[in-house]
Parts: sequence; C-alpha cells; structure tokens
Amino acid sequence: MFDRIFGEYLCTNGHLTREKLDRIFENENRDFNRLGVIAVSEKLMTVEQTEEVNHKQTGSDRRFGDIAIEMGYLTQTQLDSLLKLQGNSFFHFLQAAIDLGYFNLEQLDELTGQFQEDSGLSHSEMDALVSGDVMRVVNVYLPHQDRLYGRLCGIAVRTFLRLIDSRAYIERAFLTGNFDTERFACQRSYGTHSILSGFAGNGDSLMSMAESFAADKFEAVDLDALDSVAEFINCIDGLFSTEIYSEGVDVDMTPPMLYDRPVTLTGPQFCVVPIVTQGNRIFFVMSLDSAIMVKEKG
Repeated sequence: MFDRIFGEYLCTNGHLTREKLDRIFENENRDFNRLGVIAVSEKLMTVEQTEEVNHKQTGSDRRFGDIAIEMGYLTQTQLDSLLKLQGNSFFHFLQAAIDLGYFNLEQLDELTGQFQEDSGLSHSEMDALVSGDVMRVVNVYLPHQDRLYGRLCGIAVRTFLRLIDSRAYIERAFLTGNFDTERFACQRSYGTHSILSGFAGNGDSLMSMAESFAADKFEAVDLDALDSVAEFINCIDGLFSTEIYSEGVDVDMTPPMLYDRPVTLTGPQFCVVPIVTQGNRIFFVMSLDSAIMVKEKG
C-alpha cells in the first residue's frame, strides 16, 4: 500500500507526473528488487557502500549480500531481513523508478526522508508503512490506538484490498462529530458494544466499489448499488464479530441501512477513514459506543 501513498506524495509535490507514476506501477512487479536499493531504504547501508559492493561484483561471480557481509557492511541477520523484503511492493516501486531513469537511489532516499518529515512520522511509524503490513499501516493512520477501532479498520482495509481494489490506499483518518455525505450505507451492531460501520461517498465515488463486489454494472449509485455496498459491509462486520466473539465480546448485527440522498452524520465522536480507490475518495465510517445519528437533509 505504501507504494501508492508515496507515489501520490511524489505527484502532489511536483516530483513526478501522473504519466510517469502510471509507468512505474506498470513496471514495478516485473523483477525482484536489488538488495542495494532495499539496504539503503532500510538505512542499513549508504549509497556509497552499495556502489562499492556493486563495483566489486563486476569482477566476481558473487552475490551482493555475500560481498556486503565480507566488507563489513551487513551482518547475516541483516541480510536475511533484506531478503525477506524483496517481494515488498514499496521496494518494487523504488526499483522501477530507478530502472525507468526517473530517479537515482540517492534522490529516492532523500525524498523518502522528506516524506517522513512532511508527514510528521517517527522512525517506527515509517518502518510500519514500509513494512507493507496492513494492520501496522492502519495503526499509523488512525487518530488513536483504541484496540477495537484498530481491529475493525484493519479487517475493513484488508477485505477491501482483497475483494474490491488491491491498489487502493488509505489516508490519515480523523475524529469528528459531524460529517456530510451524498450517499451512505451502514450497519449497526449491538451487544457488549454498540458499533456502527459504513461507507460514505459523494457523486458516483461508491460506484466502482459496488460494481466490484457485485460483479455487475449499475447505472447510478442508487439503492441497488448501495445494497451491494451494504453486503460488503455485512461481510466486514461478520468477520469482525467472529474474531472478537472468541474473546468473549458478543455483538448482533442488524439489517443494513441505505441512504441514496444527502445525509448528515452526527454524534459525540466517530472515526472517518479516507480510502482512495480507482481515482475516487470514499470514506469508511466507524463508531464505537457513540450514539451516532444519520439525518437526511431537506
């Protein structure tokens, strides 16, 4: 997911055009990443050290990692860790950007650091984003670390990536007591906790989600399309309730509610998670033990 987040950052800040970004995404899964790229990104080696190892490789039939260990730049444990990261999508992104000639390794290292600074991220938070682990990424972008909020959001995002759009990514979530949206589908669950989860969107932004899950086409984001969104929410809530039931937390899901007209969500506090999918921004809404109300406008 971080390859999409970082790519958007590069475009937004004028370091890359949309056309070039699309070419990187097209090329990023063609080859394994070079270990030197990963080692620099993980701050285990400098650019100069990787160049030394690469130069030494030209005169011998030996692997990058073996030479780096011999030169004292890596330990075996560090090399094993780097090898596990070779399938990471972010490092595929970096490698593709270099292979296409858009950046060199030193430039990407500087831009990654600039992203971290601009985003106000700690080193541990940056490591979480780079890891590609959805749960760790979610915890970075949630406004607080409530256990159930994190687990519900983690299940929602993982399920979205698996069933709707594997190229989607999330943005920083926020807490609010008031949120306006043109279309909304949600489900409430009651029991040990009172929970509301749903997806909101403006215009036709929920269309691709509805069509992907239903494997069908809709003419508009009407009640039929929202019913598909609601079925997906029911899938998320079912997975969540099953997971927490094993811990003695019992909730019963109620029938979904659909709103094909503008509504306002109000309550003491609830969480909104922006998700960018196929060029649209939609919102996953979560409320835990908070009396959230849905009121139609007009």
